[in-house]
Amino acid sequence: MKKWLGAGIAVLLLVFLAVERNTIRWAYYESRLLRAKRQLFALEKQGQAWRPAHEILTETKWICSATHDYPRMGERVRALEEALRDPANAQAADEQSATDGSWGKWYTEWFFKLDASYDQIAELAGRGLVPKYPVHFLDRINSPEKLTGHLNHLLISDLKAQGVDHRRELNETVADLMRLILREQPKNYAWDPRLKRALLDWLLHTARNPDTGYWGAWYRAANGGIVKTNDLSITFHIVSYLQGNVPDWPKIIATTLAIKDRKYPLGWLEGSVYLNHNNMDVVQLFRLGWSQATPAQREAMRVEIRKMLRWCLNESLQPDGSFKLQDSDDSLETSISFGTSFLARLGYFDRSKRFWTDEDFPEAADVRARIVHFVRAHMSSGGEGGVYYQDTLKELGAPVSPTPLRNPAAQQ
Repeated sequence: MKKWLGAGIAVLLLVFLAVERNTIRWAYYESRLLRAKRQLFALEKQGQAWRPAHEILTETKWICSATHDYPRMGERVRALEEALRDPANAQAADEQSATDGSWGKWYTEWFFKLDASYDQIAELAGRGLVPKYPVHFLDRINSPEKLTGHLNHLLISDLKAQGVDHRRELNETVADLMRLILREQPKNYAWDPRLKRALLDWLLHTARNPDTGYWGAWYRAANGGIVKTNDLSITFHIVSYLQGNVPDWPKIIATTLAIKDRKYPLGWLEGSVYLNHNNMDVVQLFRLGWSQATPAQREAMRVEIRKMLRWCLNESLQPDGSFKLQDSDDSLETSISFGTSFLARLGYFDRSKRFWTDEDFPEAADVRARIVHFVRAHMSSGGEGGVYYQDTLKELGAPVSPTPLRNPAAQQ
C-alpha cells in the first residue's frame, strides 16, 4: 500500500511540476511579447511601418492565447525580436506569393494569410484590378465538401485532445471567406459554382444557435457533449456580410443586450472597460436590427449607445486624433479604424446615419478633422499596410489617395 501511495504522490508531483514549468514558460514569453509590442507600436507612431514585425506579432499573440505549443511560442517570439532588430524591416512591404498567390508572407498560419490576402484582393478590386498570380491558396476550400469540412473542423474545439482553441481562426476564416465567396472575388479565380449555397447553408443551418440567434465557437465538453458560445465578433461578421438578412432578430438584440457586462468574446468588455472594436460591432448589430426591435429594446439600445459614445469621446479619443491603444489592438492603424468606425456607424459625423437619436453633435466636425489629419500624417507607416487608414478616410467622407500597389503588375 505504501509503495502504491508513494508512486501516486510521485506522479502527482511530476504533473504539478510540468504544469508549473509551462506556466512559467508562458509568462516568460508573454513578458517578452509585451516588450516587443510596446516597441513596435512606438515605432509605428513615429512613422515606421515595420510590416514584418506586425504580422509576426499578430500571429504570436494568437499562439500564446490559443495554444499550448510552448516551443512554437518561443520560436515566434524570437522571430519577432529579430525582425525588430533588422532596419531593413522598417519599411518592408508585403508582396503576393508567386507560388500560391497569397499575401501575408511573414505569417505561417493559413488563416492569417487568408486575412492578409482578403485585404489586398479587396483593394485591387476597388481599382478594377485582379491579382497577378493565381490564388491557389484558396484551392483547399474550393468545393462544398472541402469548405464545410474545413469550417466544421474549426467550429468545434477540443481543448483537451487538440490543445488548440480555434475560435479566432473560425472568426477570421468565416469573415474573409464570406466576403470572397459571396462577392465572387477575385474575378480571375474559378470558384466552384456550388460554393455560395454551401456556405449559406452552413451559416444558417449548422453554425447558428437558434436559442439565442447568435453564432459562436463550440467546445467539446469533458462528458463528450458540445458547449455553444454566443460570440459578439463572429455574430457581427456574419450578420454584417449577410446585410442583416438573418432569422430571429428579436433574439439577436436580446442576446446582445444581455451580454453587455461580460468580457469579450462572450460580451462587450475588454477586462472591465469598453473597446472601440467591440463597440463598433454592437452598434452595427443595433443599426441592422433597429427596425425589428421592440420599443423597450430601442430604449435600451439608446442608453447603451450613449454610454459607449461618452467613453469613446472622453476616454479613448486623444487630442491628436488617434485613439488610446488597448491590449487587444494589433496596431495603431487598426485602433484608429475601429474608433472611427464606431463613431461613423452610429451617425456621429452624419445625421442621415443617426438611426437612434435626433440630437446634434456640434463638436463632430472638429473630431473628424483631427482624425483625418492624423491618418494622413501616418498613412505610409500603417501597421496593416495602410488599408485600414484608407477605409477610415472613406468612412469620414474624406478624399483618399490610394497607397502604392503592393503588386504593381496586377492585371486589369
